[in-house]
Amino acid sequence: MNVSDIWDWTFMWQMFRNFMATGSPFVMIVVAVCLAGMLLGFLVSIFMRRKAG
Repeated sequence: MNVSDIWDWTFMWQMFRNFMATGSPFVMIVVAVCLAGMLLGFLVSIFMRRKAG
């Protein structure tokens, strides 16, 4: 069975690349905010442990 007759792989890859090019800046903003929050929480916990101990 020839799959290329059913699926237009070129079109699918072009749409995937277009979606990634459009969506990746927004995803990176969310990831950067999450990482900054995790880092801040980590630093606060280290500071609180140092002050308590």
